[in-house]
Amino acid sequence: MIPGRTNCYSGWTKEYSGYIVGQYDGHPHPTEWICLDRRPDVVVGGKTNDNEGVLFLTEASCGKSLECPPYIQGREITCVVCSL
Repeated sequence: MIPGRTNCYSGWTKEYSGYIVGQYDGHPHPTEWICLDRRPDVVVGGKTNDNEGVLFLTEASCGKSLECPPYIQGREITCVVCSL
């Protein structure tokens, strides 16, 4: 997974592209950031809403560790998943 890009490096194969998502930062559970396909499939489930594993788009926050440009303050961060 390559954050901040929508295309792979030369010689790599693009599997899909989308946006980086993770759990709400105020949620008391650990999280990791994943690349969610722009057009994700859904699985029909039950009707109970336990707010478990809810994914939120990750937005750029320029400052100490994220340089702007190339990122843009407040914009969702793109990603691409590639294979060799």
